[in-house]
Amino acid sequence: MARAHTATADERHAPPAKGRPIPMAAVLTIALVAMGLAAFLPLLQSSHLTNTGHNIRELEGQRDDWQARTHELEAEIASLAALDRIEKEARERLHMQEPEEKLYITVDVAAPEDQPVPARFLPPTRQPAEEHQSWWQSLLHLLPFP
Repeated sequence: MARAHTATADERHAPPAKGRPIPMAAVLTIALVAMGLAAFLPLLQSSHLTNTGHNIRELEGQRDDWQARTHELEAEIASLAALDRIEKEARERLHMQEPEEKLYITVDVAAPEDQPVPARFLPPTRQPAEEHQSWWQSLLHLLPFP
């Protein structure tokens, strides 16, 4: 006769196993996928950094091009604003010449009170600042001194 299996004390108090156990192949597959994803993360980060570095170099190149263009335009403005060049253009292109005599005219009429230029074209006028008395000066005015 077959003898019946009697449970030991540990087996009697252990919780019953739920479902069937996970096969070792599945555990290894999940672990390998997790390790692969973890190894792929630094690659993604370095790729992003490389792309950002390339964009920075490209923008720095554009900035340098615009700065060079700005310097060229400043040099052109300086050459066009030269007084001898302006005099030459006035004589040759506009057929102007130096005056033979200088005429001064005096005006006996006072300047108009109102501005002939609209206010939006004038610089803002400053309001006179109110005199601010300190606390001790305001106390002196309260005293009955003449």
